[in-house]
Amino acid sequence: MSKPASQYEREHGAAKAGACLRVVGLGNPYAGDDSVGLEIVNRLRARGDTECELVALARAGVALVEVLRDVEAVLLIDAVSSGSPAGTLHLIPLPSAEVEPRVLVSLSSHGWGLAETLELMEALGRPFPRLALLGVEVETVEPGAPRSKEVEAAIDIVVSRFSALWEYLAGAEKNGWSGPLRFVPGDTTFPGL
Repeated sequence: MSKPASQYEREHGAAKAGACLRVVGLGNPYAGDDSVGLEIVNRLRARGDTECELVALARAGVALVEVLRDVEAVLLIDAVSSGSPAGTLHLIPLPSAEVEPRVLVSLSSHGWGLAETLELMEALGRPFPRLALLGVEVETVEPGAPRSKEVEAAIDIVVSRFSALWEYLAGAEKNGWSGPLRFVPGDTTFPGL
């Protein structure tokens, strides 16, 4: 007898065993710039040339446990607010002692976020993958507001340069990447620029 499908599997299909990289867009589709993670995943999916597994989660919650299963690496894409200019891209290996409190707030949904997910996985004895966050600095998260032009520009950069970003993340350990990177609007050092 096979086990019943989880909510994540029902909504997104079973996790691809052995998939190299899972890209998870998080956010609220109805709150301005907070939709950035979902929009990046949707645009990558529309391109159709990404060899990664693409997942959009409007309400992550406990579904994050399933998202972190059976994969080598996960890139979470979400809106962040750190005081940087809107549209700034933050590339952060997780967990990161330098930014963890702010990051975990951005990945929370009704009191359940990445920290709770990792604690549960550890308690269950489940291994978790290498994790990174691509945070996009927001300007507005008002319900019903459109995305700001700065966040739209950041989305365009990430989508058009995704192959280079993926290569960078795949070689991150060899490259010695161990701490947060910040790319303000106009910065040409983002992978692929």
